[in-house]
Amino acid sequence: MHMIHKMSVAIIVIFLILASLVVPVMAAGGNGGNGGSSGSGGSGGSSDSSGSGNSGGNGGSSGSDNSGGASDSSGNAGTGSAQPGQEGPQSQQLLEEQARKQQEAVEQPGVQINQQDRDQDQSRTNISSAEEQATADLIRQQDRDYFFDQIKEQQQNLSRDRDQDQAQVDLALYALSISANVSGSTEPQLTRLAAEVNSSFTAALQAQQQIQNRDSFSRVLFGGDQQAAGLLLQYSDQNQQRIQEMEQLLMNCSDCDPQVRLMLEEQVKVLSQEQNRLTVIGQQEQGEKGLFGWLFG
Repeated sequence: MHMIHKMSVAIIVIFLILASLVVPVMAAGGNGGNGGSSGSGGSGGSSDSSGSGNSGGNGGSSGSDNSGGASDSSGNAGTGSAQPGQEGPQSQQLLEEQARKQQEAVEQPGVQINQQDRDQDQSRTNISSAEEQATADLIRQQDRDYFFDQIKEQQQNLSRDRDQDQAQVDLALYALSISANVSGSTEPQLTRLAAEVNSSFTAALQAQQQIQNRDSFSRVLFGGDQQAAGLLLQYSDQNQQRIQEMEQLLMNCSDCDPQVRLMLEEQVKVLSQEQNRLTVIGQQEQGEKGLFGWLFG
């Protein structure tokens, strides 16, 4: 009985030893299958890697058929995990398509940015134009105010020194002479005509003064001063033509300030009335023949 007990213990020990040897072998066979799976995944599922996995599985089957079957399953699983690698060319095409679209997306906003830059430039141009226009309007307003201030000051000065009629004529000549900055597009012609009227008016006044200074004896015997009267009529006629041109210019001045144009039109009218007066004086002087005026007619 004691002997049987010892033999039983020995058999159990042998089985334990065999079991301890079989378990590591089965574990090694399973790892071989996993190795095959990893190999097949890395190489895109090649037959060599799958073979490695199967050999690993066979190694595991030396211990047990079931463990070998598990190893084969692991190997097959490894082979299955390598199937996504077969989609490599399609993935490459997708990546290239995405890159192309991204490039187009990068280039297209560039066009939009360029358009935006042009819009910003146009906006800045519009703002700059508006600022320039506002500055020009401010300058014109300042010139207009200065013009009226100068007219008012000159009117006060002339009214103290001369008679009313002569003061109005002088004021009209002065107003036209300083109208360069407020007469718009008419400025070159208007100031030129005003300067010619002013120069001619000075000569006409001298002829008028000569007529007024003629003594009564000469007037009774020989009549009026025909030479001075002729000059007076000549100057008056020339100035009337210039005045008509100024009236036409002011009438057609589209960029003249309305108040300035009204003021200048009034001054031109004063000059026209003065030329009419001088014309009458010249004609009357020519009409005076005197007792012996027919000898010099």
